[in-house]
Amino acid sequence: MLATPKNDSPQPEQLIDLGYYFHLIKKRWFSISLFALLCTAIAALVALSITPTYRATATLLIEASPQKAISIEEVVGIDTRAKEYYLTQFEILKSNQVAQRVIDKLQLNQVEEFNPSLIIKEPIFLDTMKSQLQSHPLLEPYFSKGSDGKLDPLAEQEAINRSVLKAFKSRLTISPIRKTQLVNIAFESQDPKLAADIANAVGLAFIENNLESKLLATEQATGWINQRLSDLKDKLDASEQALLQFLQQQELIDNSGIVALTSTELTNLTNRIAKATDDRIEAQALYNALKHNKTDLASLGANSMISNHPQIRDIRLAESKAEKQVSELSKRYGPKHDKMIQANAQLKSIQNRADQLVRKLANGIEKELASAKEQERELKNELLSKKGEFQALSIVKGEYDALKREVDSNAKLYDLFLTRQKETSATSDFSAANARFSDYALVPENPSKPNRKLIVALALIASVGFAVVLVICLDAFNNTIASARDFENKLGLLPTGTIPMVKDKLYKKTPIDAKVFSNSKFSVFQESVDSVRTSLYLSLPKAERKLLAISSSVPGEGKTTTAINLAQSFARLEKVLIIDCDLRKPSVGERFGLSKSHPGLTNILLMNTPLQECITTMANTNLDVLSSGMLAPNPQELLSSQAFEKLITALSSKYDRIILDTPPILPVKDAFIIGKFTQGILLVVKANSTSKSVYKHTMTLFAKHQITIDGVVLNQVLPPKKGSHNYSEYSQYAYGNNQG
Repeated sequence: MLATPKNDSPQPEQLIDLGYYFHLIKKRWFSISLFALLCTAIAALVALSITPTYRATATLLIEASPQKAISIEEVVGIDTRAKEYYLTQFEILKSNQVAQRVIDKLQLNQVEEFNPSLIIKEPIFLDTMKSQLQSHPLLEPYFSKGSDGKLDPLAEQEAINRSVLKAFKSRLTISPIRKTQLVNIAFESQDPKLAADIANAVGLAFIENNLESKLLATEQATGWINQRLSDLKDKLDASEQALLQFLQQQELIDNSGIVALTSTELTNLTNRIAKATDDRIEAQALYNALKHNKTDLASLGANSMISNHPQIRDIRLAESKAEKQVSELSKRYGPKHDKMIQANAQLKSIQNRADQLVRKLANGIEKELASAKEQERELKNELLSKKGEFQALSIVKGEYDALKREVDSNAKLYDLFLTRQKETSATSDFSAANARFSDYALVPENPSKPNRKLIVALALIASVGFAVVLVICLDAFNNTIASARDFENKLGLLPTGTIPMVKDKLYKKTPIDAKVFSNSKFSVFQESVDSVRTSLYLSLPKAERKLLAISSSVPGEGKTTTAINLAQSFARLEKVLIIDCDLRKPSVGERFGLSKSHPGLTNILLMNTPLQECITTMANTNLDVLSSGMLAPNPQELLSSQAFEKLITALSSKYDRIILDTPPILPVKDAFIIGKFTQGILLVVKANSTSKSVYKHTMTLFAKHQITIDGVVLNQVLPPKKGSHNYSEYSQYAYGNNQG
């Protein structure tokens, strides 16, 4: 398969070839292993040189509601029910106040671990240089000095204290346990016993700090309460004195007389007015009824207000009895019977009396209405006359109530503060701790760090990973092509074939000649050349193409070596002629052992030298060689002349294959002149030398000049070691190339 430029067609999306990177890593396994071992060894030495550190942990239980000696309300403090309470306690555990308390208690500023100035002794030379720097005019203002020119001892001590505090807090770890009231206090130190002592001391310092804060708050609260109590006492006395003076002025004992008098009079007047109003309304209704029914005694008698009168009820009862008697007698006697006459007379007498009584009552209703109205009016006038007196009493009562409320409120406040003052005084010397130890820190037996095994393991893993990434990055940034697989991964194409590098002391300083191909010592080289030949046979059929031009992008890529060996490989199967068309720096003749003065192509084109004198036949082969001949001043004119075209046409009829070695493409354009005639050029690329940019630029020139690329041969590929996976891969590529 041949590599051809693709300018117009879109490039297919390439997937990451993991196998390629695996083989790349496997190829560099020795370098990766050596780097990893070196880094691991350095990490092991560093881990061994680190001073071991011990970690001790104490567990503290923080109470939500501290126990109290007696049940009283807190004078000052924070709400222990709030979720921020525990966060506040954790921050107090980390505070400088608690840390400084532990430092002072254990005198940690005298421990070398926390105060490095105790062990660092500057050499005399450094001490001298430091003094000189401090005395320099430009640096002198930056150093705190006393009047005697020396550093201020207070400033030095403050700097040491800050350093010790910073070192202490860097080793302290406060970690709450989730969903509990427990908190772990961990401390790291080079001394295991000191680590345990400090962890326990931090917990004790926190408890003591809390107790002191509460006692101080209690003292402050007591002083404030006493001051407020005195003020409230004065206010209470003043309000009571004002109330007494008011009672004396009003000649009252208390407000009971005012309340009783006002209440009694108001009640009586209100009730009397209500009753008078009811009577007046009743009389008014009856009067209105009489006014509309003055002549109808039956209707007046039927009026409930008249019929309910006691005398009317008695007469009506007597009338009912008389009517009953008449009714009973009428059943036994006739109307003219004496008894019937007597009973009817009695009934009529009773009815006359009833009518007279009704008229009499009707005549008295008007007088009763006038009397009811007069009584109602008099009571209302009495209420109005008393209104001024009631208002005066209300003002007195309001003033009394205001003074009484002032006395009551001052008395309540005074009693409240007096009770609080007594409670605070009773508990001023007691305060329960808000925390206690759940577990005291024990002296650790084993150091917590460094974890030497983990450091060495991580160093090994990190170094291997770094080396692998470095190898992949170097390969990614490597702009050259090293192998056929590399060619495929970087350019997305398969080369026509690969030719391995010939490593032999014979060719260290001299170019590879034609003898290499027939030397059995270089069998791999020969097989690679035959593989390229097979690929070209399949891509360039004999009936269509006899001419094969070979070139490279830049000099030194092995185009001439490829040309002479391909010519020998083709000569095994057919009649072949190789022509040296590099008229600027010819070398084909020398590779076949011909002298520089041997006539060649230029002699034929310029001097019409016979072909027999210029073409040399290699012994026991089907290969003929036409060297460049003498140097010509105008190579491009000769190669583009009709004489050169006629010569190639004539030679094509005599040979099965003609191979033309052309100059490099980028320095000069001679190869494109020949490529137009041969209808294509076989490009030679040197492994680990030609960059992708050079190759792509060459492809651009091919497309610009509309020259077909017959294929790409990757030359001087480093042969892999036998037995390795890469060697198998190399063999597979060679086999694949043989298949076209």
